[in-house]
Amino acid sequence: MTDDDDLRSRLRRTDPAAGLAPVAPARTAQLLEKTMTTAAVKPRLDTRLILVAAAALLLIVAVGGWQLLRPPGSGHNAAGPVAVPSAGVTKKLTGPPAAQAKCIAPTATKLREYADFAFAGTVTSLYGDAVALKVTRVYRGAPADAVEVAQEGGSSETMMGSGKFEIGRDYLVASSEGGILVCGYSGEADATGLQELYDEAF
Repeated sequence: MTDDDDLRSRLRRTDPAAGLAPVAPARTAQLLEKTMTTAAVKPRLDTRLILVAAAALLLIVAVGGWQLLRPPGSGHNAAGPVAVPSAGVTKKLTGPPAAQAKCIAPTATKLREYADFAFAGTVTSLYGDAVALKVTRVYRGAPADAVEVAQEGGSSETMMGSGKFEIGRDYLVASSEGGILVCGYSGEADATGLQELYDEAF
């Protein structure tokens, strides 16, 4: 007995239809003819699923196109022209929180000790919850052409002067580990005593 014979024998023993009577040749021919002449039925696509997918794709394209082509100043909380710095080196900082504990008087010694980056700059734009400044002088830290300040709640009331960034105004800003120093260490450049503090510290 060969391996093939053994395999056939095993298959016969496990065949569930082994006990059934064989199909008549006429019936086999009829089934074969039916199989060969019956057209294959293509599965139907669910048109609702296609419509939902097309609508989702259209929505994604529309939102993406609006984001790319929207006019300046149409962003959330936009105020004034949008002029995000794109050339040169841009440093990113976090603005001061809206509320701050009571401060002690600032000193040049403490400013020198706390600040790892200090600069003079002019606000070029306000967009959303961020401010862009063009750097006019770096007092301490790596050179930068622009600084972007992300403000918590869009507020910077704890800075010297008016307490907020305004387009076209000059500021002196010091920061430590990416966060702006307040309590008399950052504010409008013409705020009383601030320029003198920077000149003494740096």
